[in-house]
Amino acid sequence: MVPEETLERAAVDDVSPRYLRKQKAGDAKRRRSRPAPAARSWGQRARRGALIFLAAFGASAVIGWASYLLWFSPATRLEPAGIEIQGEHFVSSAQIAGIFSSDIGKSVLLVPLDRRLRKIQAIPWIGQATIERVMPNELSVRVEERQPVAFLSTSAGMRLIDADGVILDRPAGTNFNLPIVTGLGPDTPIAERARRVGLFFEFLKEIQTVRPSAASEVSQANLASSGDVQVTLAGAPELSGQGPVIVDFGNSAFADRYRVFLANFPAWQAKAGSVEAVDLRYDGQALVTPAPQNSGSTGSVPVAAAPASGAASSSPAPAATPAPSAATPGKSIRVREISGRGTEQQ
Repeated sequence: MVPEETLERAAVDDVSPRYLRKQKAGDAKRRRSRPAPAARSWGQRARRGALIFLAAFGASAVIGWASYLLWFSPATRLEPAGIEIQGEHFVSSAQIAGIFSSDIGKSVLLVPLDRRLRKIQAIPWIGQATIERVMPNELSVRVEERQPVAFLSTSAGMRLIDADGVILDRPAGTNFNLPIVTGLGPDTPIAERARRVGLFFEFLKEIQTVRPSAASEVSQANLASSGDVQVTLAGAPELSGQGPVIVDFGNSAFADRYRVFLANFPAWQAKAGSVEAVDLRYDGQALVTPAPQNSGSTGSVPVAAAPASGAASSSPAPAATPAPSAATPGKSIRVREISGRGTEQQ
């Protein structure tokens, strides 16, 4: 008799292969119905690439059309009426507009602004300038012209000079109420011209602290010396009864030296008659030059050079004996204040 356990194992063995074969057949069918991973990946990449290509092509077309409209469209072409110029006064607008003559009829986007700006700033009267594009077809030009501060007398005639030392041609039909400066020219380095002009205007600023109308009494300045402001004074109340006086003020303590001049000039004039020049470049002394018609051969005229009330001591310019004024002098009179002993004449 076959054991029951053996029969059951035989029954299982008889059923299992058929069952397993059916399961395997079903699994194979399902596997065949799915696309291969490689095939799915290639198709997705192809579709994605096509979409990217279409998007890039469309964007390029839009950019290209917009570029054509901006760079070559008649709507962006520069016309003479499209150049707006502001701030010009002594420089004609036609001179500035002429710099853009080669750009007329082209797109404003093709105008080389940097090169055009350099040409505008090369005009002597132009101090600063800016250029802006105004779409679709205009340019805005703003300029700041230089401000002349004095007439400059040169061998070529009367010109103008500004605070930066730039020499300017005098515009036709213009009137300026400015002092006259001499001793500078195109051969003087521009930085040195600017320094001497600046020193002259520092002088004007300081003497106006003594008397507000003092600057209007300066008719001319000789800036030939780098360390001396030599001016011609005319019209001051202290000069009543005589002509202009040439005064050397050195390069510092202008207000104090101007006070000394105002306080002492009536006494100098009373002693010497008409005074031609005064040198105030040294502390405690002045070199007074009478006008030639008064000096004759009489020698020195005793005059006093007391310091003005409230005038502070200042350091001398060069420590050498002062020379007479640049003007053609008569007999020079040097007067020196000696502390506690009045004045000593030389």
